[in-house]
Amino acid sequence: MTGATIDRLLNYAAAFTGFSRAAILDGSVRKVAEQLERTLGSEAEVLRRAGEHDQQVVDALCQAVSVGETFFFRQPEHFRWIASRLAPIWLAQDRAEIRAWSAGCATGEEAYSLAACLLDVAPRGSRVSVLGTDLIERNLTVAREAQYGSWSRRVSGPMLHQVFVDSAAERATVLPRLRNATNFARHNLLEPAPAIFDVIFCRNVLVYFAPEAAKLTLRHLARAVAQGGALFFGSMDVTQNMPQLQLAKPGELQIFWRQPAELHTPKATPKVSPPPPPPKTVRPIDPIALHLKALQQIESGDRAHAQEELESISRGVPDYLPALLERALLHLRAGEKIAAGTLMREVLRRAEALLPDELVPGPTPLPASFYRGSAVNYLSKRDGK
Repeated sequence: MTGATIDRLLNYAAAFTGFSRAAILDGSVRKVAEQLERTLGSEAEVLRRAGEHDQQVVDALCQAVSVGETFFFRQPEHFRWIASRLAPIWLAQDRAEIRAWSAGCATGEEAYSLAACLLDVAPRGSRVSVLGTDLIERNLTVAREAQYGSWSRRVSGPMLHQVFVDSAAERATVLPRLRNATNFARHNLLEPAPAIFDVIFCRNVLVYFAPEAAKLTLRHLARAVAQGGALFFGSMDVTQNMPQLQLAKPGELQIFWRQPAELHTPKATPKVSPPPPPPKTVRPIDPIALHLKALQQIESGDRAHAQEELESISRGVPDYLPALLERALLHLRAGEKIAAGTLMREVLRRAEALLPDELVPGPTPLPASFYRGSAVNYLSKRDGK
């Protein structure tokens, strides 16, 4: 399959999903394109069907682009915020129903985590319903099966609420009460929201989106937040203020909410206010997207280009720890112990400035203690300690 055809299919994949071209792995699209060519008979037929939005081709390209990295109670601070901030309001209002949406739910771990949290903290007698949506039908099939292995149950996502019938099982099954409260449906985030919700999770998704697609999705999401509801993002998803909603404290949690009417302060006599601060500068690169690209290059044996990608991340986002560790490991595999040691010391210095259980964003978010332990382990062995 020609490079020109792959380039056109990359554009189609970006248009279908909203992903930026930098976040799409060329190799993944090429692999899917070659499979489609064998199935459909020719390169021209693949392009023709892509142009007509044929469902088989759209599904294949979306699957190639999909990241799908998720696990139970990822970013536990968000669930704790629901319990400490939203639950008391619901109790005071004696809410009869609470509706939640896991937007971009992948294989369902986030949706069931939401259901477990809400069923535990909602007022007694309230009806809880959670909708999980994703662009990939294969992901939704896994979510509906509601059985998960150890990869979905990680140390970085502590089990804040009971989820499984038998949590010790190799393949654990989600509790019936959570399954009864949770439904799954196909939805594209570039389209308007399916309803109005009290809680919306759209986390670690927009970081991969092109700027215009992200703006469109943010508008859809903001309009779907109910009075008194909240919208939750991953730490690197949003780089701008949302005038329609208020940023909740602490700001680093990336929670925006529409305060309930009783919390609004009365309007005072109009005063001349200073001009609003300028919008935050959008980061010139998506570190996680480039990191994923570098990982693919490492797997294919292209160490030189992987180093270039990782070094560009370090220049653009110096605090991105996963790139520093990945660079150190590349030097170590190449026998370049001095360079590896220098980078490991930098990993250790930056990790020690963080709280041990503070999650560090990356392809797989891990606590700062993981990076500190990796650096200490290497430097101790190298120094013979």
